[in-house]
Amino acid sequence: MPLSIYSGIFLATLGTTVTPVPEEAALLAAGYAARTGHAPLLPCIGAALLAILAGDTVAFLVGRWLLSRLLRTKLGTKLLPQPRREWAERLVATNGARAIVVGRFLTGLRGFVYFAVGASRYPFARFLAVDAVAGAVDVGGLVGVGFAFGELRGRAGTWVDLIAAAILLATLFGPAVVRALTNVEGMTR
Repeated sequence: MPLSIYSGIFLATLGTTVTPVPEEAALLAAGYAARTGHAPLLPCIGAALLAILAGDTVAFLVGRWLLSRLLRTKLGTKLLPQPRREWAERLVATNGARAIVVGRFLTGLRGFVYFAVGASRYPFARFLAVDAVAGAVDVGGLVGVGFAFGELRGRAGTWVDLIAAAILLATLFGPAVVRALTNVEGMTR
């Protein structure tokens, strides 16, 4: 049973690289699963950390192989001329670790930051080392919050599960519902 929990944590966290669900939700769920007794805490943290490192590595490598090539095309040099690209590469070379750490905590911009770091030819081993340290802090903190939330379930009862599910559903489907309602109102005018 715990192996399926760890696989689920890994896949849910890694899946956030291609789905509109923030990885923070998966990390909170990992801590919650650990607290409610479904799996030990440290392996939950390990599965989540491995997933975020895999996802961040993919973003870095896409930047390295795809974005750097695109920036050297005719369209790429038009969008980002050679002097500006060289300036950006020098900036990342001198401040790359800071960019990686800041990117780790900027949910909506993380992928773009890691694309840019990869495109700048930042050393992969250094990227992975800095990202692992920042990821350990991020994952540990969020899984810890999820773990604490699981404690709240023990005190408050299962209605906490319903509230958490309602919040998750509102987060996932709220924007689509608002957009649909806005379009319907616009059509009736």
